[in-house]
Amino acid sequence: MSKKIDKNYIQKNRNKMNDKDVDKALSNEDQIKEKLSVLGKFKEHVTLLFAMLKDFKNKKYTEVPWQSIAAITFALLYLLNPLDLVPDFIPIVGYLDDASIIGLTLKMVAEDLEAYKLWKEKNHST
Repeated sequence: MSKKIDKNYIQKNRNKMNDKDVDKALSNEDQIKEKLSVLGKFKEHVTLLFAMLKDFKNKKYTEVPWQSIAAITFALLYLLNPLDLVPDFIPIVGYLDDASIIGLTLKMVAEDLEAYKLWKEKNHST
């Protein structure tokens, strides 16, 4: 039975995330970003996701719902797993599920990410 990568898949898995998972994602930032070199289109977005996670973790920015933090954490940790739904060692196709997870997560948290960008611009402009 194959699993379908869609919004429900992310929502189901985000419910399993906790603070330790946020820490794990943050501690593996370099490794996750390195893997994203294959998915260059998402590099800027993932950098912003990490910035929001850090500011959330450091309690500098807490206006984001836990569900969004959990979805972001799940997506980033999914990228870290080389044996996800489609193993990464399968050329090209192995990264399609990673791109799907990131793309869907970005859509799911778009409003929260936009609010964070505005907050970041306002609080770092001086």
